Amino acid sequence: MNSKKRMMINIGTLIIAVIIGALLFSTYKKAPEALPSHSSTTSADSIPVNPDVNLSKIPQEAATVHNDFSKDTVCKSMHSSYQYINEVKKLKNVDLRFVNIHKKVDGIVYRLRFFYKESSENEIPNYLVYKENQKDEDILVEKSSYKKGKLYLKVENDQGEIVYSEEGLNVGAEKDLFLHYENKVLKDLQGVSPLQGEKNFIECRF
Repeated sequence: MNSKKRMMINIGTLIIAVIIGALLFSTYKKAPEALPSHSSTTSADSIPVNPDVNLSKIPQEAATVHNDFSKDTVCKSMHSSYQYINEVKKLKNVDLRFVNIHKKVDGIVYRLRFFYKESSENEIPNYLVYKENQKDEDILVEKSSYKKGKLYLKVENDQGEIVYSEEGLNVGAEKDLFLHYENKVLKDLQGVSPLQGEKNFIECRF
């Protein structure tokens, strides 16, 4: 084989090598563009998730979920501790804040009301007695400040039938937790929870 034919073969081989190299390079460049169609068939469980992404976008919603869980736990614990009003009244740090009792005595329904009234000197305890008429309207029949009146004591100590009762109490060393009962059942509470490590305000309804 003469040198001219050898040179022609070498040039042809070189051209073929260049063409193959160009095709391979072109395929390599297009491969990343094909990845999305492949990843669309990948299971969602295999996709790495950054838990901080959602928190950074919606911190309020994330915090609400967390707080609702801890609040629910604390409310259940507090309900267990304060559900029986007669036991709560035996506590050392307890303060009766108001009373609303409907009591039937000798066929007459009386309504006993006790509450504190704000004044310039301080809180003044007030004791009221209402009597229901035939139209179920309550008529004030006795009003007393600082101490219970005679009729109030008489109705309170009578063995009549309790139609309805509502009471509110403050408990705790600082008296900063308020408990609300209806017919001796704990209905709601609000204030500072003594069951929490941090002294946070809490409100629970049952």
